[in-house]
Amino acid sequence: MNLLFQTIRDAFLLTNEFILPTNLDIDYDPKISQVYITLFQDEKRPLRWGSKKDTLEKTIQRIIFKLKSNPKFYSFNIANNEKCRIMLEIVTDEYPCNIRNLTTMRMNSPNRFEPGVNGLKYIYNGKTYFFMPTDGYTKSVMSVNQLLNYMSKQCGVAKKTNKISERVHLMRREPIVYTFLKSKAYVTYKNEVLELDRGYPKSELEFSKDIMYDKTMKSVDWLVENMNDDGSFLYYYDPYLDTVVDDIHPKMIDPLYNNILRHSGGTVSLIRGYELSGDKLYLKKAKDSIDFLISTFRTHKYKKEFACYPFFNKKSKLGGAGIGLVAMMHYYIQTGDECYRKELDGLVRHILSRVDKEGEMLGYYIHPKFNDGKALRNPSDEVKKELFSFYYPGEALLGLALYIRHVESIDENLKEDIKIKSAMALDFLVNVRPIKYDYMFEALPADAWLMQAIEEWVKVNGFKKQSYIDFVFNDTKAMFEHMYTDDNTNENNKDYIGGFYYNYGDHVYHDASRCEGVVSAYYLAKYLKDEDKASWIMENMLLSAKGLMKTFHDKKSVYAHKNPTKALNSFRFKLTRQWVRVDSVQHAACFFARLIPAVKN
Repeated sequence: MNLLFQTIRDAFLLTNEFILPTNLDIDYDPKISQVYITLFQDEKRPLRWGSKKDTLEKTIQRIIFKLKSNPKFYSFNIANNEKCRIMLEIVTDEYPCNIRNLTTMRMNSPNRFEPGVNGLKYIYNGKTYFFMPTDGYTKSVMSVNQLLNYMSKQCGVAKKTNKISERVHLMRREPIVYTFLKSKAYVTYKNEVLELDRGYPKSELEFSKDIMYDKTMKSVDWLVENMNDDGSFLYYYDPYLDTVVDDIHPKMIDPLYNNILRHSGGTVSLIRGYELSGDKLYLKKAKDSIDFLISTFRTHKYKKEFACYPFFNKKSKLGGAGIGLVAMMHYYIQTGDECYRKELDGLVRHILSRVDKEGEMLGYYIHPKFNDGKALRNPSDEVKKELFSFYYPGEALLGLALYIRHVESIDENLKEDIKIKSAMALDFLVNVRPIKYDYMFEALPADAWLMQAIEEWVKVNGFKKQSYIDFVFNDTKAMFEHMYTDDNTNENNKDYIGGFYYNYGDHVYHDASRCEGVVSAYYLAKYLKDEDKASWIMENMLLSAKGLMKTFHDKKSVYAHKNPTKALNSFRFKLTRQWVRVDSVQHAACFFARLIPAVKN
């Protein structure tokens, strides 16, 4: 392969015609083997051409000729293999596709679209188009709707309507002939040629503690490098579109959309980075981010005492106060610095004010669509249901647990109030919530924050309740029962292993946030001296860690990004979806930071 790519590069640079090296291990079928060569370089749109001739040699000759005929070709620094990366993709299989049954949901369907693994050839109005398998990765496509919307623009169907749903419908209903494609693909990296798997380079490295540490610290550094002067973080970046405008809030440009809960999660990641490395830069940056958090605070009174809460995007969420308290407590634990003591106490009092007489924690204090945007002090059951959140109570309870376990000289009345209301809240979440909100629960558990909170509360005198412990281990078991393994995956999706699904066949969820709950379950098992359970959790947790590593943007995998350095060393959302968000990085960094000390060398 190295010789083939060097020969291709030389043919681009020289006037000599390309001659195919001998003894290449490449299957070329002139009936189906469409070949594409793509040039990638920083700050340039990729340059690509595809062809299919009688032989592979003639095919590549034709592609080289067509690329060199493009005026944009001469802006690429072909001679520099560190700047210009070359991708070669060859179709190796073509098989039937029933477009009306196209799905990403049924594992063994003959019409399953596996992004990055298979592609589509389609004929519309007498013209043949290709969505090559690697396009799933390089074009940041994951779902069927994204695929068909992209293809509608490719063939011109998109001109008929601006609505994505209508484009998708037309692509299924128009007289278009579809077949699936599979391919082999390779991309250069300096002097290497890397085989691609789902569009990203196959990793030849063994999974190890050192590799986890290296990528975790690089991801924490990514957060530092993407902090703003005011202490906030870059919230979102799409490497495919090279934009920082959040796709869910496209009209929020100045200022850009942000989220105060995920901001505080970024703060926790910085402190985890300090715990791993001892580098005080992370504490300094964490303090800057806490100062930004505090700049959003508003105040009120709880039992005639000072209370405070974040107010952001016209809302005050329980989770904003909860993760804010968690972040500030991690800073306090590592530094002993009392400079935020007033705000710590104020957040605690605010959270206590959100526990009703039944023990239910109210998800919002202020919401613009309720009570005219004024404080919700005693909302009805109907309002509670509309503002229900799985995550906010666990986030708040984790903050309270860290506070009561680590803060010195807590007022006795406040301490007693924390214990009483936290016990009420925990009992509600474990015993009542599954009944009252049964329609909100799915087969794959979601409340990793409560798992983390219980890990801490069990260490507080009087809170070592079996029902709390059972909640953590039962949810862990349910997660593992909804995990892809070697036994329930096939040759097309072995990179699903360690990830989760709601329904078997779903596109994989490599979910670091759930993994944070799992690692808490591990540490809880160790605390309870249940070594068998701890070993069982570790065995499965390492599968998740390996799977999650496949979402890391390293130097080899960012070849298709217009600005490869922008997302470098971050964790993306999905295997092929390129988006990066502060929490996609934060959850992964925090999970690995807790896993690493528990892994043997």
